[in-house]
Amino acid sequence: MDVEIAFRLNLVHGRCVGVRIPSEVDEKVLAELVPEERSFVSTLASGRHPSWVAGRLALREAFRDLGIEPGPILATRRGAPALSSDLVGSISHKRTLAVGLAGRREGGASIGVDLETCPPALSSVQEVNSQARPDVRTRVLTPNELARLERVPEEHRRRTVILHFSLKEALYKAIDPLVGRHVAFHEASITPLPDGSASIALALSENDGTFASTAFWTEVEDHFLTTARVQRQ
Repeated sequence: MDVEIAFRLNLVHGRCVGVRIPSEVDEKVLAELVPEERSFVSTLASGRHPSWVAGRLALREAFRDLGIEPGPILATRRGAPALSSDLVGSISHKRTLAVGLAGRREGGASIGVDLETCPPALSSVQEVNSQARPDVRTRVLTPNELARLERVPEEHRRRTVILHFSLKEALYKAIDPLVGRHVAFHEASITPLPDGSASIALALSENDGTFASTAFWTEVEDHFLTTARVQRQ
């Protein structure tokens, strides 16, 4: 490949591959895509090309690690990777890194992945205050999560908020194909656990149905890498 593989991981919810996002998408990089993907990416704004291409290459490589050729990976009308009905996959990216999570569909379940830059633990209240993001906590966290956050040492609170954000992003990517609507941050309460798992309490509409869900987190390449699996009950 003409993009660099950053890591290959077997995670609870599937095979995950990370690739470095290229600074530019030249003909060598485009040649890694299948023709349908090359046609699709040409319709996007040029600034989106590096992350879109890297995400597709990461996901395809994850499927290939499983011995699967997924065919063209385009996009659903809601922006998720478009795959055949027997496969599940999810993509996430930050400025320099893209990840793809791949698996075979089992029992109608869906999966999601998210990648977020790990903020460093801050060394003083002054630094905490200077880097505070006052709107993020209340936007992302439920009242119960905000109450738990008060028990976290001040220098670790920003990391805790970002981890919650990432877990919820992965969870909502997994839920979205099953409910077909935007799911708000306050529709789930998550508790990250030290062993890399997370407990989840969903608060969806009764019309959405009921779901079984799991989520996991780890740190890789100075990023939180989170995954989720959701299955209708």
